[in-house]
Amino acid sequence: MDESLNHDRGVPGSPATSTRQRVLTRLDLLRGEMLDTLTAAVQIPSITPTYPGEIYADLVGAEGEVSRLLAEVYAEAGAETDVFAVEPGRDNAVGVIRGTGGGRSLIFNGHVDVVPPGDASGWRSGDPFDGVVEDGWIRGRGTVDMKSGLVAQAFAARALHEAGVRLRGDLILQAVVGEENLENHLGTSAVLDRGYTADGAIVSEPTGGAWPLSVMAATPGLLVMRIEVAGKSSHSSMRGRMLCRPSTTEAVAASAIDRGFVIYQALRRLESDWAVTKFDPLFEPGHFTLAPGVVDGGARHSRSGAFIPDSMSMVYAVFHPPGEDQAVVRKEIEGHIAHVAATDPWLRAHPPVVEWPLRYPGSRVDATHPLCAVVTDARELAAVDTPLAGRPPVAAFPSAADSTWLCAAGVPAVGLGPGELAMAHAYDERCAVDEIVCAARAYALAAMDWCGS
Repeated sequence: MDESLNHDRGVPGSPATSTRQRVLTRLDLLRGEMLDTLTAAVQIPSITPTYPGEIYADLVGAEGEVSRLLAEVYAEAGAETDVFAVEPGRDNAVGVIRGTGGGRSLIFNGHVDVVPPGDASGWRSGDPFDGVVEDGWIRGRGTVDMKSGLVAQAFAARALHEAGVRLRGDLILQAVVGEENLENHLGTSAVLDRGYTADGAIVSEPTGGAWPLSVMAATPGLLVMRIEVAGKSSHSSMRGRMLCRPSTTEAVAASAIDRGFVIYQALRRLESDWAVTKFDPLFEPGHFTLAPGVVDGGARHSRSGAFIPDSMSMVYAVFHPPGEDQAVVRKEIEGHIAHVAATDPWLRAHPPVVEWPLRYPGSRVDATHPLCAVVTDARELAAVDTPLAGRPPVAAFPSAADSTWLCAAGVPAVGLGPGELAMAHAYDERCAVDEIVCAARAYALAAMDWCGS
């Protein structure tokens, strides 16, 4: 750490104070351009092309457009830029601002992809990608999750450059693809594998909520689970006969939906147990859940009500404490399902199939880690004399984030970003301009402190 900077922090008239003020003044002058760039980024519909239900060919390439837009800002910040893709059309952007030496390196990380916006009629403006700035907010899909944070990081680097600040450690800017569908191998992990690592990282996921721009020191583990339940189809008029006889192989029919909901209710009971048995001091009580996201069932050959259904599938997002072994979590859930299936004649003969297509192990940085202190100090200093003033809490991010893969690669990563996660993935997604400006100020100050200047 730059000891003189640390020693002079907050002392009026000191060299550190005047340098910080010069950077913050430059950011104020860049505010309009920063918002224009953010609007341009939001207007690019960079939906994850592999997202369930989407047509890949219609969407691939838009992520790369946002990455190239950010690469231009990185270049204006004095960075060496690298735009590359593991999968054609899905480009990541990296900018490296070389330090003068003797300081710690820092990554600014964020993802360029967004989730589908849903029906446009559900948006007040009728256009999910309008990017309109109005009444202190910017609207549109991706404003919260997470283009506001990405653009704020880029302009923090540009303000440092234009204010004449030379960092001692390298500053590495990363705009990555694929986060929304847990494709870290195409995004953050690919960037790290390419050699762009550092001594610390700030991920610009939205960390607002009860306290805007809080500091995220942990993320939960996340597993995506798919359960397939088989039944035996027949004419729907056979339901009465089916209900009057045991659901065995010889039964006239067996409803996969009925049997699937046996599993659903069992997992709901397990989820209630988890509210007591699984906890972490950084997370709210009851945070670790088995969240059903998709339920689909019917007759395989028809979606008509004329048939007793012979198939049902359920997809769950399973959130667990970050320190818990995912193999142990899977074994617990599979054992619970197997136990319930053994009590049901049909399921005993036709066990449900459980698959685990995606995983995020979770991450944790100790709240006493120097990076937490630097980011917390920077956030507090950035908001002085504003409505966001105060010292933010160090807490947990409720969902998966690419900090998992940074931490797994040996890069301590904390989160700080504008917006509230409850607004992400929602209709009429919007982010407060004041939070975006404050985040940019905090990123710049954190870089100066962590890297030295």
